[in-house]
Formats: sequence, structure tokens, C-alpha cells
Amino acid sequence: MHRGRALALLAVPALLATAATSTGCAGRGGTDPEPPTGGGALVLRLSELPGMLPPGGTAAVPPGFSLFGDGRLISVPDQPSAGWPQLREDRIPPDEVRELFRDAAALSDRAAAGGPDEPVVRVVVGAPGGPRTVTLPRTNPAAARLRAALAGHAADSPVPYQPAAVAIVAMPADPAEPARPWPLPALAGEPLGGTAAGATCLVLRGADLDTVRREAATAGADTRWRSAGRVWQVAPRPLLPDETGCADL
Repeated sequence: MHRGRALALLAVPALLATAATSTGCAGRGGTDPEPPTGGGALVLRLSELPGMLPPGGTAAVPPGFSLFGDGRLISVPDQPSAGWPQLREDRIPPDEVRELFRDAAALSDRAAAGGPDEPVVRVVVGAPGGPRTVTLPRTNPAAARLRAALAGHAADSPVPYQPAAVAIVAMPADPAEPARPWPLPALAGEPLGGTAAGATCLVLRGADLDTVRREAATAGADTRWRSAGRVWQVAPRPLLPDETGCADL
């Protein structure tokens, strides 16, 4: 009897130590989600969409902020360039990437946007099982705080983002409008759907991209282009590290 009581008393410290260790691990690891890692892994993307989308829909609008697993933040400058879009690239430390990711992952999708013409904030959060998209009113406080935090990391002298490819979103225009000849053999690409229905998409890389960029340097955003007997309005859209083609727009 005394021997059993002694063994029980000896076991208590071990049980308490095990419990403390388990509690400590849970506190450190917890259930907080971890962001994806790697240069091509999207951590989060925030886009501010107007109530009335431009020709080409969301496919023609570069996201305001895109954060990747290696800490790169690619964003639209406060003073966007006219014509050919110029994005900027910044670097964020790993602990701050984790904090931004958790703020984005905590966004509730219950605060859905109002009418179809209401400006919205669309946040895409990376996850192992696939990205999660939340659409919120522009006035949502949590979305506004996330945008402000991202903008705070893009406040230094900008470093230009150099995309490996650019998607040309093309929309048919009035054939009577003055137009410049398109510098490549063809402009029309694969048809787009959704908000970009009626537009086409052509991805340019390498020498073709250089040719069009040089030609566009002397043209404005409202320039019309003639190709294959048709007149087109175009919107260049730089592809981001997690995007490979038109299907990703």
C-alpha cells in the first residue's frame, strides 16, 4: 500500500512536466497558419476593383499588391505610369510576411460586397489546398488595415519589377478610329471569359516583348492598334511570379 502511494507520488512530477511541455509547444506552434514559401508561391494578393471595370475587365487590371513566399512584394506605384505599366518590387522580412499572411487569413468572408457597381477589395490568400478568395467592400476596416500595412512596405525608393512575360489584353475597337500598325504578325490571342468576355489575351516573351515595349514607348494608353484588318484597344498586363499565362488572369 505504502509502496503504491510512493510510486504515484513519483509519477506526478513527470506528468506535470509532460503537460507543461505539451502546453508550451501548443503555445509556440498553436494553430496559427504558416505562409507558403518559395519565390513563386503566392502568400497573398490584394486588388482594389472599381465599380465599373475598364475594357478587358479584371484581366486588364494589375493587382495592387502581391506578396510571395520569398518576401517579394510586387505592387502598383502610387503614381502609376501612363501607357506601359511599371510595377515596383520590395522586400519584406520573414516575420512580417508571416504577420501579413495571418492578417489576411483571418479576414471574414461574411462581409460580402453590396451591389454589382460597388468598389470592392479582393484578397487572395495562399494555402496548401488552394487559394482562398475574399471579396469585401472598400470600406471594410480589416481590408483597409491590410492595405495600409502592405503600402507601408512599399514606401521606399522603388525598384522596378522586371516581368519575364506580359499578357496583352486586346479588345475590338471602332474600326473608323485612327490606329497604328501592330508591330508583330498577329495581335488577337485566346478568348477570355468572365469580366473580360469579348477580349482576347496574347502572352509576349523575349524578343517579341522587347519589340512591343519599344513601340509602345512612343504611344499613349489610348492608342489604337491595327492588326489583321481590325482595330484594337490593348492593355499590357505584366505576369507575376505565380502566373504563367492568360488562364491565370
